[in-house]
Amino acid sequence: MPAATVLRPGRATIAAAVATSLACATASAAPPSYLGRPIYSVAPAGLQLPPTCSVEPTWRAPLTGAELEVWVVVCDNVARVWLLKRQIKEIYGAKEQGLRFEVIDERVLPEETAGDTLSVQCTGPDGSAGLVVRGARWRPTEDRHELHLASAGGAMRGDISRRHLVDVNLGSVDCTRFPDREAMMRKLQQSDRTQK
Repeated sequence: MPAATVLRPGRATIAAAVATSLACATASAAPPSYLGRPIYSVAPAGLQLPPTCSVEPTWRAPLTGAELEVWVVVCDNVARVWLLKRQIKEIYGAKEQGLRFEVIDERVLPEETAGDTLSVQCTGPDGSAGLVVRGARWRPTEDRHELHLASAGGAMRGDISRRHLVDVNLGSVDCTRFPDREAMMRKLQQSDRTQK
C-alpha cells in the first residue's frame, strides 16, 4: 500500500494567507465614516448625535456667509473634524427651530485630542470662523484666563465653494481658548443631559 502523501503549503500560499488576514484586520479596524449621516437638533431634546459620538459647544463653529458648520467630534474615542450642511426643518416658536445637519466632509484624526490639540476656536486674518488647528500647543496669558496658540502641526478650514475641508497656511490662523468658559459650557451641557 503506498504511503499517504502529505501536502504542505508552500511559502507563496502562507504569504497569501497572512496578507489576507492582515487585510481583514485592517479593514475591521478602520473607523466608520459618518459622511452623508443626518443629525437632528429638535427642541426640547437637543442635538441627536450618533450613539458613540459627542461634541461640546466650544467644539462647533459656523462658517461666515454659509449654512455650513465645522465641528470637532469624538466618536468611539477617536477625534474627527466634520464639515456639516445646516437646514431649518421646523420652526417651533420665536427662538426654537428644528435643525437638520448633514456630514458632507470628514477627517479622522486618532492622534489628536478634541478640544485641546484639535481646536475650532480659531479665526482667519479677516476674522472668519470655522478654522481648525491640529497638533496644537497652548501658552497661557499672565492672568491664566486665556490660552493662545503657541504652535500647531497644521490647520484646515471649510471651503464654502467646494464644500470640503481644505488645508490652509498656519500663519494666517489665530486661536484663543478660554478654559473657564469651556468648563462652564461643559457643565451646562452635562446638566442639560441629566435633566432630559
